[in-house]
Amino acid sequence: MEADHENNGGRDLCTMSYLVHLDVFEGPFDLLLHLIERDELDIYDIPIARITAEFLEYISTMQLLNLHVASDFMVMAATLIQIKARMLLPKPVVCEEEADSAEEEDPRQELVEKLVEYKKYKELAMDLRAREEEFARVFVRPVGETADRLVIDDNPLKDISVWDLLAAFKNVLDSLAPEEEPAAVPKEEISMRQRMQEITASLAVCGRIKFRDLFGKSNSRTALVTGFMALLELMRLRKVRVSQDVTFGEILITAAAEEGATG
Repeated sequence: MEADHENNGGRDLCTMSYLVHLDVFEGPFDLLLHLIERDELDIYDIPIARITAEFLEYISTMQLLNLHVASDFMVMAATLIQIKARMLLPKPVVCEEEADSAEEEDPRQELVEKLVEYKKYKELAMDLRAREEEFARVFVRPVGETADRLVIDDNPLKDISVWDLLAAFKNVLDSLAPEEEPAAVPKEEISMRQRMQEITASLAVCGRIKFRDLFGKSNSRTALVTGFMALLELMRLRKVRVSQDVTFGEILITAAAEEGATG
């Protein structure tokens, strides 16, 4: 994926795949695990129809943003649809003796096993990262060196996942009335670079911005997408950080320098 980014250095920013360059982005299993944990579902008894619908919604949003949707996501989508179809098929009629001797295979079993394994690896990786950050904080600093410079924490997301951010943006898009969307993109539509400058300028004045306020009163889907892509690019450049103090709470955007200074 990095090679794809480097080979397209001359392309317009709006057509590049930002999401895959965020450190927190993992892949289809990460999204599935997020959906399960967010809704507090039983990982061993996944409501496949519900999860499939939500998974496809995320893919649709990513495609709308011109984000590169890796083939792994499409394979997972096909797998979920296949499992859903198998679970909807009528069960074959068998006699009592055969029913007692043969256990019916759950179409979700293989997926569940892979999810459980992925969850273990992810938790281990998070534990190692936490230890690394803790070590950076207690490491003896050289004379004249400030503590802030020794703390290594350049993750643009704090207490929020990239999937939460995508879901929040989808809510913004859904709130846009269909009749308000222009038939054609107006020529005066600002570029993503201009939008990035506006965001950084606002942060310099206000210190922080609420996620919804980032889009103002835009009634153009194109303007909303441009604003969100500008935010993703600023995150990729480690210029801003996005945080959420409580689950489903207000999403806040701050300048990276300020976030680091305030802890």
